[in-house]
Amino acid sequence: MVILYNTRDGQGNDFVKEVEIKEFPVSAASFRCPVCGGTFGEGVRVKDAVSANFTDWAYLGEYICRECSRMLSLYFYSYEISPKGIELFNAREASAKILGPHEPPFRIVITVSQKKHLFYKSAVNYDADCFYINLEEERIQTTKARMRELFDFVECLITIGQSKRQMAEGELSMQTIGKVGFSALEKLQRELKSSREIQIPLFCGQPRDIHEEEAIECITTLTRRI
Repeated sequence: MVILYNTRDGQGNDFVKEVEIKEFPVSAASFRCPVCGGTFGEGVRVKDAVSANFTDWAYLGEYICRECSRMLSLYFYSYEISPKGIELFNAREASAKILGPHEPPFRIVITVSQKKHLFYKSAVNYDADCFYINLEEERIQTTKARMRELFDFVECLITIGQSKRQMAEGELSMQTIGKVGFSALEKLQRELKSSREIQIPLFCGQPRDIHEEEAIECITTLTRRI
């Protein structure tokens, strides 16, 4: 099984990568899958599907179902799992994926380290408008409305030259404040203190292809609502 993934090479050129989803051998066993909760008469023996370095045995039993075992191939990627299957996305596609349609039940996982299995630590969502997103191992509850607001705020700040690293520390440059006012700094600090939701656009956010004046208007409009 192969899934397509949009990415870039070291020179910044876009290309489509073919990601192989491993199919592990199954054997007869009567068990309840620790990931999806389904009951099965055959499955994949976990120790035959993970490396010797695997340590998350508290999350998995002896067997996992065939469908869930495919997620063992996804540790390097961000993805959504739903009845539509596995959909991979990169950071540039994250806002469209999060704000787009979702078919329950679904999981959304954003990898930071690209080194960990995260699917069995993620929440299964049954509401397409109010749901959890896993940012690495952290489950963050949010809504589409909140994500739209926070991606607008963060990405428009990036567009006018503000660094995400400085935002993550609760600061804006004086140049940015001169453009959007202290209310933007107050909103940033409020968001950082009140929830973890803003961490998602702070990790995934991208500059927008809009004029600086449009970005400034978006930011100041958002801050006036608070």
